[in-house]
Amino acid sequence: MASDADQLVEMGFPRNRVLKAMRATKNAGLQPAMDWLVEHSEDPDIDDAIPEHAGGAVGAPSSSSNAAADEDSTEKEGDVIQDGEQTPQSLICQDCQMILKNAEAAQRHAMRTEHVNFAESTTAIKPLTDEEKQAKLAELKQRLSEKRAAKVLADKEDQKTSEKIRRKAGQDLTEVKAKLEEKEMKKMVDLKKKEKEQDRLAKLAIKAKIEADKQERLRKKQQAAGIQQANVAAAAQAQASSAAAPAQTKVYTEARLQIRQPEGQQPIVHTFQASDKLSVVYDFMREHRQGSFKLMTTFPRKVLDGDNLEKSLNELQLVPSGALAVTNN
Repeated sequence: MASDADQLVEMGFPRNRVLKAMRATKNAGLQPAMDWLVEHSEDPDIDDAIPEHAGGAVGAPSSSSNAAADEDSTEKEGDVIQDGEQTPQSLICQDCQMILKNAEAAQRHAMRTEHVNFAESTTAIKPLTDEEKQAKLAELKQRLSEKRAAKVLADKEDQKTSEKIRRKAGQDLTEVKAKLEEKEMKKMVDLKKKEKEQDRLAKLAIKAKIEADKQERLRKKQQAAGIQQANVAAAAQAQASSAAAPAQTKVYTEARLQIRQPEGQQPIVHTFQASDKLSVVYDFMREHRQGSFKLMTTFPRKVLDGDNLEKSLNELQLVPSGALAVTNN
């Protein structure tokens, strides 16, 4: 008699998927396996190979003696089924009325509970006929088609939602960008206004400085003009006073003479009284020279001797100072 897995394979399901379905439903029967296949038909890993650690084929006994002993002594999940889930291999325990999936499940149940009275399930489900298989297959195809259609609709809705989110994000980004540009533009306008105001204030300051300098120059000019006028007035007043007052001649009482010697010696400078006669000067020079000599003026050149000896230095116009030269006879 064909097993549930074989019937699913005969209905067109890949054996790898069938084995996964039987393992996932813990061999709970044909209908649970079909439901699992419909539910997971679109899984991306549905056709991946069953991992090696998952064990051998569904329903196949383990080759390990330890594994077989554990399987014989421990009741597995799925051994007990509910009423209506019976298969042609189902058994019922007459001691506790528990429906067991198959003989292996009954054996594990007996070892666990020591029950020994088992019978075939009176409500065992017969194997599916070809027509029933076709009907089941059509039902599965319909369910798969509906699921795929629902998935397509869900994908479209997701796309619409994503598009709305994208558009909303684009609008938000555009608004943010516009606000930033507006803020930047306002900042630039404010900066321009500030620069213009600074330029205006700077020009005003320059004009004020120029005006202040102009006023300062005018003040100085007027002050200088006032001083000049005061000086002119004072000079005029002094001149008028001088003209009004009688001329006074200054009287000098000394005569400072510089006497040059012909030998290139250092000139002799001496101060005489303005009333001293020229003979006094001759006597002074005889104290510094030997031999005969005469004194003469340097410009114009004139020998001073004879009658000039009795003339005073004031009469000879050697006051307040004068220059004489010594000449040898």
